[in-house]
Amino acid sequence: MKRDEHGQSQGKASRSTSRILEAIPDKKRRVFLQAALAGGVAAPVALAWFGYSGAETPASGASAKGGASAKNRAGVIIRDFADPYLELLRLLREAAEIEHGLMLQYLYCAFSIKARYQSLIGFGAPESTNMLGVAVQEMQHLGAVNRLLVALGGCPHMDRQDFPYEPDIYPFPFTLEPISRHSLAKYVYTEGPAAIFTAKGQRSREDELFSGQVLKDIGGLDRPNHVGSLYRNILALLAECSGRPGFPLAPAQVEQWRSDLLIIMEEGEHDHFEFFRQVYEGRHPAFAKSGVANVWDLDPGHEAYPGHALPENPTAFVGHPNQITSEDAHGLAWLSDLHYWIALCCLDFSYRHADETMLGLAVSQMLTALMPLATELPKLGAGVPFDVLSMGYAPGSDKEQSRRIILALAGEAREFAKTIEAKLPAAYDRDSTNAIFDLLGT
Repeated sequence: MKRDEHGQSQGKASRSTSRILEAIPDKKRRVFLQAALAGGVAAPVALAWFGYSGAETPASGASAKGGASAKNRAGVIIRDFADPYLELLRLLREAAEIEHGLMLQYLYCAFSIKARYQSLIGFGAPESTNMLGVAVQEMQHLGAVNRLLVALGGCPHMDRQDFPYEPDIYPFPFTLEPISRHSLAKYVYTEGPAAIFTAKGQRSREDELFSGQVLKDIGGLDRPNHVGSLYRNILALLAECSGRPGFPLAPAQVEQWRSDLLIIMEEGEHDHFEFFRQVYEGRHPAFAKSGVANVWDLDPGHEAYPGHALPENPTAFVGHPNQITSEDAHGLAWLSDLHYWIALCCLDFSYRHADETMLGLAVSQMLTALMPLATELPKLGAGVPFDVLSMGYAPGSDKEQSRRIILALAGEAREFAKTIEAKLPAAYDRDSTNAIFDLLGT
């Protein structure tokens, strides 16, 4: 998407002047920006205080294909709206899409791991020591972002971008793929602090070698961004909006949200990054009994190689490219899509109407229905497709209509499950949709 950066007047928050850069060494940048944001200083001013000259920001007349695009790949997020409230809502929606996309990619990766590495797969507890745990934490991040959107007067946002239209924001193109050295390189890059991957960062010899290998492994990508840069923009905008007439949040609420967002950043840039780096370098405890120095040096066909050979970006939609063709796998994949869609509709309902019961229903769908199907599909050479529901996840015109449509989806899943009863895994809860009918009505 081309961006016109000409004709912006000075003194306004424009796409040519209001940017976040990732070239400051991470520890110093984090401490400085946190202190600046706490004092209500706008990010461009804070960066100016830090010693940036105009030559280090994209040139005023840079074309989208040239200078601006090059800066995007270096970790720049370009501001669209002069109104900080509008820009905050925009970036929170982008954050929701990114957290959703990361969650699904991590889940697909987790279920592609062979059973012999169960401790790497995990069991679903929100922790940063296994793949499922990290995916669950991404779901928690998705929830936090949506609750903030609602608190600001916006709507929850459960969609995701399969093919990103904002290359300066999205970490990398959405791809469902099995665990491998390449997929892990993408995850470790997008979660990591920028200083480790930028030429200006102060790195140890070990980090230098690590960084070089990661950048080599993601060489086919157009230099993906880091998630942390997006949240730094959101923090800056939250500080910029705080105290303005009509802003929906009181100062104490702003401070609480600021604290919550900093925790999300820390989980990503430290906990998730360290986990993915450990797995990428073959140092995770799950690999201790593999019998080799580094599991990623094995041929993918070797029995000790961590991942199953699953297809990339599968779909359960009939006639679409990458359609799952195995009859047995296709039935389970379509049922998994139905439970995925029910869970997202319940989540949207929960965030939109502050309904904790619906949140519980969403979690139940994922744990008792979706997870058993996701565990079974790799045995059939397939994975959960996580297809997009074209009518969205708040399909009703009001609360009552949304309730009816969720019930209709639950009925669809219940009836379809009966048609493939003999193929369902033993762990699949055949009564998983009953709670929805019990709570929402018949």
